[in-house]
Amino acid sequence: MNDNRLANSTIKKSIIDKEIVFIPLLLTRFNSPVIQTNQQTETENKMTTTNNKSFFVPSLEQTGHYIERSFGGGITETQMYDYSLENKMNVLIEGDAGTGKTTSAMAYASKRKMNFFAVPSNNALDFTQLTGGLFPDNNGELKWIDGAITKIVREGGVLLINELNNAPKNLSQYLMSLLDDRRSITLMSHDNEVIHAHPDLLVVADMNPNYRGTQLLNEAWKDRFAIKLTYNYDTKIEKQILSSGSLLELANGMRSTLRVSDTSNPSTIFETPVSTRILKTFEKLAKGLSYEFASEVFVNNFADDEKPAVRMLLEGSEYNIKSDLGLLETVNA
Repeated sequence: MNDNRLANSTIKKSIIDKEIVFIPLLLTRFNSPVIQTNQQTETENKMTTTNNKSFFVPSLEQTGHYIERSFGGGITETQMYDYSLENKMNVLIEGDAGTGKTTSAMAYASKRKMNFFAVPSNNALDFTQLTGGLFPDNNGELKWIDGAITKIVREGGVLLINELNNAPKNLSQYLMSLLDDRRSITLMSHDNEVIHAHPDLLVVADMNPNYRGTQLLNEAWKDRFAIKLTYNYDTKIEKQILSSGSLLELANGMRSTLRVSDTSNPSTIFETPVSTRILKTFEKLAKGLSYEFASEVFVNNFADDEKPAVRMLLEGSEYNIKSDLGLLETVNA
């Protein structure tokens, strides 16, 4: 794919230096009275300006730590996303918590200087916040303002659907036409306006594998993602992130599966995922505060019935982990 085409595309129109929180602003607009004081009018002006910047281009500070994965044949994430964008293919990434699913999409948007918006799968979310709606301007007249999804479909960028298998039904139904050959959305509340996706729109979705509260993915919904990938905890990547090989060895043991009679449905020893994020936090707290405090925080990530076993494992690996982290001198002093 020609990078210059991306660099010169209209997706650069709404580049901003930092993330703007879009949803709370719209909630505030819903609650604002039509009769406005001078202070309310000033607030409305700021909101109107901010709503035009409802998504952002991720900075290197946000994604520079991310280590890119490689797939079969040595294909990198960047190559995969480039090909998906060029050929209008949607990408679905399944994996445990903390495997880098969200950061992967953000890192690509950062590298290609593309707008980015992550759709939260939240049943309590007002759908108008994503699609747009009519809001009073300074004169009290109703004016249509695009929601975040509508805006990024118009202008291009990376649209990430978080936790696809926990997405509200109205969201999945609304996006069906965007994810098939039609590549469009219809604004029924805005004179049935049909918006055809910008050529530089990439749709990515992620989901966790059958966690509590999730649901089986509808086959028609799943079929709309031409590229499906699985992100496992990658030891090679984690070795570049973590200082303690002993901590990583402990984590891999906790992630292993039990031998059960039904081999088609193996179960893990611990239901709670031992994510790379949890391990990074452990090392940071152990070095910055104390090993004991880091251990307490680590254990509290797990279910009550898992905690005793986790404490026992940490105690058994304490000497080796402290040695890896350079904490034994403090203990012996």
